[in-house]
Amino acid sequence: MVTDRDRKLEQWRVPVRIDFAGGTLDLWPIYALMGGGCTVNAALNLWIELQASFDGDGHQIESADLALSFAETEWPRVAPQGLSWVWRILDAAPRRPAYLSINSPVPKGSGLGISSCLGVGLLGMAMGLEAGEKLATQIPMLRDLEAQELQTPTGWQDYYPAALGGCLALHWGPKPNWERLVPHPELLDDLLVFYTGQPHHSGLTNWEAYKRFIEGDATTREALKDIALIAEAMTLAVPADPTAVGELLEREGAARVRLSPHVETDTMRTVRERGKREGWFLGMKPCGAGGGGCCILVVKKGGREAAQSALQSMALPVLQADITERGLHHL
Repeated sequence: MVTDRDRKLEQWRVPVRIDFAGGTLDLWPIYALMGGGCTVNAALNLWIELQASFDGDGHQIESADLALSFAETEWPRVAPQGLSWVWRILDAAPRRPAYLSINSPVPKGSGLGISSCLGVGLLGMAMGLEAGEKLATQIPMLRDLEAQELQTPTGWQDYYPAALGGCLALHWGPKPNWERLVPHPELLDDLLVFYTGQPHHSGLTNWEAYKRFIEGDATTREALKDIALIAEAMTLAVPADPTAVGELLEREGAARVRLSPHVETDTMRTVRERGKREGWFLGMKPCGAGGGGCCILVVKKGGREAAQSALQSMALPVLQADITERGLHHL
């Protein structure tokens, strides 16, 4: 019998993601009805850590950050309480671990695509695939599994940074494709990600926008048209013009408020007002669907230290993270 001491553990790491522009456009059939669309996002070097063994009998799964676990002699036919998404991915995978430990560095509801990135990590681990084009071909299956999990239409964009790494412009159409972007060095210096202290639920926010779009709501459709134009401009700005990135973040944030007034919180408005008053603010938007979670903030050149100090005084933690070229990988 294999004991914990005897287990041969595999160690994997998968990044979360930030999104610069074009969220919601990755939902089918929104991009199809709009004649295409684009999303700009990037892998962030905050790593979800997976430890797994495929040796031994039974199945034991532990989630350190959720303080959840289960252990069964046979693979369960229904999802364990609180671990439904993990179970769903592994239930569809070609092999299932005898032991799995999951640890995420950021809280649920952060807007950093944790669930989707974790899905990439679990499936890639089970298939023995690190980040690359072969892993990216599995994204349609992950998207459909997420739709089953949430019982709403779901998009594609959250999976690609974990499956490919780097900064990406994702183009939606009959066959989604991507291009790699190289962020301007000054953008990397001036980019901050901070947590508002309020979790959000992106699936529900996107579902409301989705329904209004399909029903033909004029405000929703105009806002998404503006977001599509902003995302196209963002593909040019990220490699070339940090100031333009900040301005486009502001435009996208305003367009998202038109999709839902709950996207922007009082905390976000306070950060903007203080940053403008103190002279370090350039642009900001919530990550994911907003309404809490994390925000991307671009500060004026030389304003990073002042911005960090201000956020600290407001009890808004700045995440110690940068854009990374690495996607899912085996240690």
